Amino acid sequence: MLNPILSDRKNFLVYLFSGIFVSVLHFVILSFFFGLPPMVSAADALVYTTLLFLLGIGIWYMVSYLSISDQSYHLVLADHLVTGGIIILLWLFGGFFILDGLFAGDINYQEFLGISLPWRFVYGILLYAVLVMIYYLMNYYRVYQEKLMQEAELKQIIKESELNLLKSQINPHFLFNSLNSINSLIIADAEKAREMIIELSDFLRYTVRTNEKETVTLKEELDNIQCYLNIEKIRFGDRILVEDEIEDACLERKIPNMILQPFFENAVKHGVNESTDAVTITTMCTTTDEDLTISISNNFTAGSISKKGKGIGIENIKKRMMLHYKRNDLVNIRKKSNIFEVVLTFPNQENIEKN
Repeated sequence: MLNPILSDRKNFLVYLFSGIFVSVLHFVILSFFFGLPPMVSAADALVYTTLLFLLGIGIWYMVSYLSISDQSYHLVLADHLVTGGIIILLWLFGGFFILDGLFAGDINYQEFLGISLPWRFVYGILLYAVLVMIYYLMNYYRVYQEKLMQEAELKQIIKESELNLLKSQINPHFLFNSLNSINSLIIADAEKAREMIIELSDFLRYTVRTNEKETVTLKEELDNIQCYLNIEKIRFGDRILVEDEIEDACLERKIPNMILQPFFENAVKHGVNESTDAVTITTMCTTTDEDLTISISNNFTAGSISKKGKGIGIENIKKRMMLHYKRNDLVNIRKKSNIFEVVLTFPNQENIEKN
């Protein structure tokens, strides 16, 4: 495990300036409270502070090894009392012998050096405790950040899995309907069956091509919807009418892929399939800096809309919108007179990413 002091320039600078501050404080105390000469005070402060902060770098590895989560608190405390005592003694007598050699002829300082060992020991213990506490905080912060990253990655994986599951439930539903229609047309009208196979091939090619892209432009999505409607027009002929009122500015806006097709499928299923009259499917789109609003509506014969299937398509779209935009108010279904309308609101993805 990398030492946060040695591996991070910012941490190293903070550690270095902390050592300088402690050394200056040490010098001031010796000079003004104990009356030692400036040169002696400076040497004492420099030697003891340098030794302590060099040993302090190594304390990180001990803190990493003695994880509180791996052992009980009293065992960790006992380990620190032993190892901390050894480190402080090394620091204490290492500094003593260095300074004793530097100022061998200064009787007064040597006497002071000897009688100061007890309070230096207490001072060393306090600094050791502070360093250990800081290291534990840094270690827990690092672990906390790693857990946040892991949770974010896990949430993303879960989200992608849910989205893929929801999309995989929609595609077979349409595919089965199309294959059944092709099966019916093979005998009745082989040419139409061939046209339908070609359109279905284009539709599935789009599905495969966009499977790895969560968002596509509205133009791409509408082109694919047109492919779907061409398939259905082969089945129902003039009973399907299509009207579009789409602002040009809407076409390049991004929306989740395969998000519209289930609503057109429902319009065919509940409108065209249940009625002998022509059904008009109207698509309208407006856009602002904040939202893209798409309305898909169709007329229906009274009573036909009440025939409910499992509702997989619409429910999946609601779930996908919730997963993608973190809002549950983006899909609104309205039924008035003999008109069924779905209004979808797509927040501007750029605004979401900025926030």
